[in-house]
Amino acid sequence: MRVAEYIVKRLLDKGVKDAFGIPGGVILRLMYTMQEQEDFSIHLNYHEQMAGFAACGYAWATNGLGVAYATRGPGISNMFTCIAEAYQESLPVIFFTAHGFRKHKNMRSQNIQELNIAEAVTGITKYAANVDNLEEVVSSLEMAFSCATEGRKGPVLLDFSSSLFNMEIDVENISKNNKLTAMEQSEEAIENIKSALSKSKRPIILIGDGLRSSTTNADISGLADKIKIPILSSRASKDLINTSDYYFGYVGSHGIRYSNFILSKADLIIVVGNQLSFPKESQSFKPILDNVKIIRLDIDSEAFNRKIEGAQDFNVDTGVLIKNINKENIKSYEHVEWLNICNELKNKLYNCDVTEPVLKLESFIKKIGNNKTFVCDVGNHEFWFCRAYEKVKVKGKVYHSKAFGTLGTALGRAIGVYYATKQEVICIIGDQGLQYNIQELQYIVQWKLPIKIVLVNNKASRMIADHEREIFGDRLVHVDADSEYSVPDFAKIATAYGIKYTQDEDIAVDDKNKQILYEIICDTSISLTPSLPKGNACQDMYPLLDREEYNYCDKL
Repeated sequence: MRVAEYIVKRLLDKGVKDAFGIPGGVILRLMYTMQEQEDFSIHLNYHEQMAGFAACGYAWATNGLGVAYATRGPGISNMFTCIAEAYQESLPVIFFTAHGFRKHKNMRSQNIQELNIAEAVTGITKYAANVDNLEEVVSSLEMAFSCATEGRKGPVLLDFSSSLFNMEIDVENISKNNKLTAMEQSEEAIENIKSALSKSKRPIILIGDGLRSSTTNADISGLADKIKIPILSSRASKDLINTSDYYFGYVGSHGIRYSNFILSKADLIIVVGNQLSFPKESQSFKPILDNVKIIRLDIDSEAFNRKIEGAQDFNVDTGVLIKNINKENIKSYEHVEWLNICNELKNKLYNCDVTEPVLKLESFIKKIGNNKTFVCDVGNHEFWFCRAYEKVKVKGKVYHSKAFGTLGTALGRAIGVYYATKQEVICIIGDQGLQYNIQELQYIVQWKLPIKIVLVNNKASRMIADHEREIFGDRLVHVDADSEYSVPDFAKIATAYGIKYTQDEDIAVDDKNKQILYEIICDTSISLTPSLPKGNACQDMYPLLDREEYNYCDKL
């Protein structure tokens, strides 16, 4: 068996059936071997970066490995941002590349297009290695699999000597037992949770996206139904439980107003897979941390390096923990009064901060129905979408670039999600993000992928414009038509690519499995609300509530 054949065989063993990339000299033997396998498909994106992001989308949707490949030098360096995205978002993606003969390790340039990419990405991968000898092939590949998928998941990179791909490898006595030791479940964590719940009058569970890869929506809903206390989330993890009666929205500086009120009133916060990434010294959140009991549960022990005084930290597999709690004979603690307060806050503030873009996106979501997969780009439109999603309570997964915030990547990620699910994907993107990688429209059309593109067009980079205005007043630079930012006629763009264009939301229902660009035109002047002014209590968001109404809610 040749090395390239062995690599593809092991990928198939791991459940991988697709890889994304662009041809290049040193990677051709691996690419051709992938193509020759009946159960394996390779996909040609129109930029290496989009191939990398497609692999990220594939990993997110399958909760398994994604694979991307690129040639040496500028090919693989074009994937640098994708690798960083996978690292920040905890996505298990294997990036393959190859190199020619390297005689002098420390010489800056030996051959055209050469770059020691493994060394360059050590800070944004769980494992990166140059594979130069036949004896290193198996151990390096198995280590890559283990590092990518065990514990807190993340990307790995293997840079092969291109001559290895065609060499024969003896696989008769290869051991596959290279998995990392699984973390044991902590019974102590469960006992502490039970004890804390028995004493608390206003407990909440605060979940984060760290739960996504370790458990199911049904397990999380089962937890809510079992212990019957309010659950809040980060914005990116809202889709894990948003249809539960015990779910009360997502928190944050651009969170939902009633959610932040509920957070401010808790006396116990059970934090599951959430990094509590707000500044712990901020006047908005510090009073909460100082006056509430916190139990933190995370599979990544490094998360606890961010010390929170008084917090009880448990390094556990959160998915296993939830399953074990659901199996335990834990009584439902009565928190009827607390739940009534949460529901009153939600009902009273339900329609706050619902602007025109939110209403338009809400209407769109209602029409397309449940069980869709949404891929969001970065910008104000993703916050507007999240608010609409929370209002509709639709069932469907949502994929964000949440931790790294990579603008212009949604098309690539949507392509990967489609190949993972073979189902329709809704891509929510802004006018600026679409222009970053507009070439991937050709891929979507060429392969007739059922990806609907919802373009939220306010003809501005409004989020940055608001930041500029805070610092420089009315002197704006490169954010709107008056400061050298512009957008094309997207109807003509759609026509050029052969994509159906509409501003009619009914088209989403009528044209299943077709490629559509649905443009939502929004007023350029609409800012992102709500927001949290520096120094305000986390629940005192802008635009400010009438003080009488605020004081009533604050005293509940």
